[in-house]
Amino acid sequence: MQPRPDFELLSADYVQQRQWLQSGRLSAAELLAAQQQAIACFNPVINAFICQLSPSPAPAGLAPARLKALSGLCVAVKDNIDIKGVATTAGLAVRKNAIAATDAFAVARLRAAGASLTGKLNMHEGALGATNHNSHFGDCHNPHRAGFTPGGSSGGSGAAVAAGMVTVALGSDTMGSIRIPAAYCGVFGFKPSRGAVSNSGSVPCGRLMDTLGPLARSARDLTLVSQQLLAFDRQCPEAVRISRRSKLAQPLILLVPEDLEALQVSADIIADFAKNLAVFRDMGAIIKPIALRHYPFAAARRAGLLICESDMRLEYAAEWQQQPQGFSAYLQALLAYPDRKTAIDYSAALQQITDAAISARQWLAQGHFMLLPTTPQRAFSLSDAVPANQADLTSFANQAGLPALSLPMLSDAALPGGMQLVGPAGSDFQLLALAERWQQHSGFIYRLPASLQALC
Repeated sequence: MQPRPDFELLSADYVQQRQWLQSGRLSAAELLAAQQQAIACFNPVINAFICQLSPSPAPAGLAPARLKALSGLCVAVKDNIDIKGVATTAGLAVRKNAIAATDAFAVARLRAAGASLTGKLNMHEGALGATNHNSHFGDCHNPHRAGFTPGGSSGGSGAAVAAGMVTVALGSDTMGSIRIPAAYCGVFGFKPSRGAVSNSGSVPCGRLMDTLGPLARSARDLTLVSQQLLAFDRQCPEAVRISRRSKLAQPLILLVPEDLEALQVSADIIADFAKNLAVFRDMGAIIKPIALRHYPFAAARRAGLLICESDMRLEYAAEWQQQPQGFSAYLQALLAYPDRKTAIDYSAALQQITDAAISARQWLAQGHFMLLPTTPQRAFSLSDAVPANQADLTSFANQAGLPALSLPMLSDAALPGGMQLVGPAGSDFQLLALAERWQQHSGFIYRLPASLQALC
């Protein structure tokens, strides 16, 4: 029987782990060994890692002045993002031999800042789905309850962070694929503004909406990692320069939907969300109700899917022609859908995306940030039908190009729930600052699920 992992160490965020490293209480080798032990214990059930690497821990005994910004940080990467010398499968067996020649821009930034890469993470096939069902590499499970979805498509990223197998994970978000796993797994997930993080070296799902971003066990970790990730890439056509301004307006006006029942948000999520508003009020924020029920969520969802399906047909054109059997029946059906559509249909989908940006602009004109549940429901069984509205509350931020961040809700429920902050384009570091302020004020500290103890 394997020794039991150190739950206190593995629950800690990078800021805490780094303090222990600098004080001598912990060595980088010991931290890495603890996380490798967690992978050995937990991953056979959770199936978050599909490929492990052998990172070198940060050098011991370095003075704080000589440490890099992310020295000692262990990061794992969703398997649609390139690591040099490692296959980038995007969750598909047909790409199992697609060895990356170089690091993705985001991965190179993390390496340069001192982070160590520990592996590639499971994902929903092709990144087109939010349950992390995967017929090629096996389903990924939620650390809080085996047999339940961790969310997707960055399900392996959310599960690995929530189970302490890695301190920070990199994911991608096209219609909510970072924030949905963050909500279902009870951690933090950040989708930056469109173009703030380079997509160079990642496999596209929907080019207009794709954004890379981090998942972590604290808001302050998201900030530290984002300071490295948000950098202008001249080789990325969507790249934009993002202000580092983090000062928040006083008083802060948060726009909160008044019609969550009409949006088919589950009663338990609504109840927890209402309780969590008290923390923001206690922080001095003004809660201003807004109506979202008139927004065409179903049409926007379908428009986003058509864009993804079309972009993926282009990305996988060779495999689609030469080995269509290499795609699951689920993905075959989605990728065949554009054959039944016209150029006018695609143009109409693009118009729907434009309309999302206008709607978001109108909402945010009434306040500083939006605050709403991340998902309309908590994690559900992998055998259950997938709710049609699973990504409704997340996808508009992608379509409008806005930064969005999922926070764990304070709750007594058995499974986590998330709440989401959305800000104007370019307000990334203000959004991160607000998340940090919330965590400091609420006193939220992430703890590994007790259910994991039964796995060792």
